[in-house]
Amino acid sequence: MKRWEALLQSTKIEENEVTLLIGNLESQNSEVDDIIQSSDGKRVFVDGLGLVKSMEKTITTPCTKFDSIPIFLPGEITAYNIGSLENITVKGEIKIINQFHSEISSIAHIAACSEDTLWINDQNTLQKVKIEGSRLKVIDQKDIQTIGMACTPSKDLLLILGGSALKQISGQTSEATNSIYDVKQGLRLSAVHVNPEGKVTVGAYGGELVYPAVGRRVVIVMDTSGKHETTYEYDRQGNSIFTFINNITRTKNGNIFVVDQLSKDFSGRVVILSRNGDILNTFSGHSEVNTDKIPFEPFRAFTTHSDNIVVSNLISSILYFFNSSGNLIQWCDLNKVGISRPYAFSIADSGHIFIGCVTASGSGSSDKAKIYEVNIS
Repeated sequence: MKRWEALLQSTKIEENEVTLLIGNLESQNSEVDDIIQSSDGKRVFVDGLGLVKSMEKTITTPCTKFDSIPIFLPGEITAYNIGSLENITVKGEIKIINQFHSEISSIAHIAACSEDTLWINDQNTLQKVKIEGSRLKVIDQKDIQTIGMACTPSKDLLLILGGSALKQISGQTSEATNSIYDVKQGLRLSAVHVNPEGKVTVGAYGGELVYPAVGRRVVIVMDTSGKHETTYEYDRQGNSIFTFINNITRTKNGNIFVVDQLSKDFSGRVVILSRNGDILNTFSGHSEVNTDKIPFEPFRAFTTHSDNIVVSNLISSILYFFNSSGNLIQWCDLNKVGISRPYAFSIADSGHIFIGCVTASGSGSSDKAKIYEVNIS
């Protein structure tokens, strides 16, 4: 209501300004009619010319700040949220800019460290590739089993290799070392995200990886020195929030989107947390898309430059678009633009998105996986 009242007050002010302008124009229009119909030459030429000059000085074109009235996006009804009023700017239109053939059969993870340099892996082999025209040139390769990875603002690569600490590969020397980012407490890492300011957000778990969860399931935010800033584990009632944290991304205002896997068959949900740890929303699929044949199996999540969140579905080519408050905006099917089996996503500084795919025959085959460079509007 506060948001709506502020909008209503602003529009009323502009509406009054436009009403005054219309009244002024009608008065001047009436005066013009009187001059035109006058038989007095002096009134026609002298007064008429003066009126024209006066109109040129005083008439200004009204300029409203509003392109549209915000749309209400419903959310899960909680103590902290029922939805939000948003100006919808995402069309969900995806345009392929370029496509490349990799030298591996499956792109399990992808990290764009610059406009022309990517790290890719198929869980067993990690490659650093450089885009040269329409081809990918391998400039470094390591035999490393990688669970997850993300690039830092300094172009270093952070890796989850198992255990509690992130490994780091220097963007300058390609040397692999232990990083300063460690969750400790007997936890093991499962997901990593780095925001533009260099803060590292990780998902971790304790105990066995079983369903339902046994042991701790946490999201931890660390600053650039590796210090733990915030830990998210329980809701306001003291219940564990997560089952298995498969993927993480963040918005500019600090909201955290967590892909929470609920079972061995990858069924899951998206949990949206505020900076303070309140559950703003949860999303468990859309009735127009998800059925028994196409269950909701959220897999990867990333943040666009416009601060919208995109979440992929594991077994289909469906992408779900959310605003920064965690409300669903729309969904689209990548198959319609010719992209099948999308698996990994990364966004470059330009805003272009790299999509890594898997082949029909899967990991270990002789087929080579494709990488698409796309733009989403």
